[in-house]
Amino acid sequence: MKTLLRSLYKCTQAALERVGVYFVISRITFRNRPEVINRAIWKPFVIEDKWRSLYKATQAETNGDSTDNIFRQCRFYSTLQMANYAASLPIGDVIECGCWHGHSTIAIASVLADHKFSGRFHVFDSFEGGLSDFQDKDESYFQLSETEKRVQISQFKSNFDFVESVTARFGFIELHRGWIPQSFASFSMRPVKFVHVDVDMYEPTKAALEFFWDGLVSDGCIVVDDYNHAVFEGATRAVDEFVEGKAPKIFYKMPFGGSCYIIK
Repeated sequence: MKTLLRSLYKCTQAALERVGVYFVISRITFRNRPEVINRAIWKPFVIEDKWRSLYKATQAETNGDSTDNIFRQCRFYSTLQMANYAASLPIGDVIECGCWHGHSTIAIASVLADHKFSGRFHVFDSFEGGLSDFQDKDESYFQLSETEKRVQISQFKSNFDFVESVTARFGFIELHRGWIPQSFASFSMRPVKFVHVDVDMYEPTKAALEFFWDGLVSDGCIVVDDYNHAVFEGATRAVDEFVEGKAPKIFYKMPFGGSCYIIK
């Protein structure tokens, strides 16, 4: 019955979309209360600029349309501008921890290429099994069931061959296969100017921050994609604990869509 209703829903959506009507049904629950967004309050919603165009182009290249939403668009919009800022710094490699299908990877790489980047862009991902397991510090405000946790873990499984194929054209990207932090053991650190952390969980987020902080150049930037995400609260705990013992020039918590930006 559920399959039949889902098929009917999809057919209805497709039919209405052909005549210019967008139709969506979303159950209101404790974790899902949809809000209507006034597109007039942010110009890029209606007139695409450089950053949204880059988001859309790289999303299509990595088959990421199914996860497109306003919140993700906002995170990318800010993250790509921070990558653009960091790319102008005189020295430093670029790091990404967690790449999934490579959407953020090739978007950031495109920014670096525009700056004639001469360093290395190191990308760390397990490339197997999706996310690491939920631990005590990853427990969510929403109290996910074990089934829901397994769904989240498996959803973010990354494919090495696919990511390698979409990143090969840049020439400066190196993929590092393995779980964080174990994969850091054989990595030879050089100065770093931009770090993008998108690993969702407490342990790998904290490990990435601690490992790359000392190598981050002055005015270098760290972006943590999952900060203030109420399902992946471990990332927020990891950042808050880490920043408490540091004195960054800027620690900015993005108010809409999650993520945070740390300038050393």
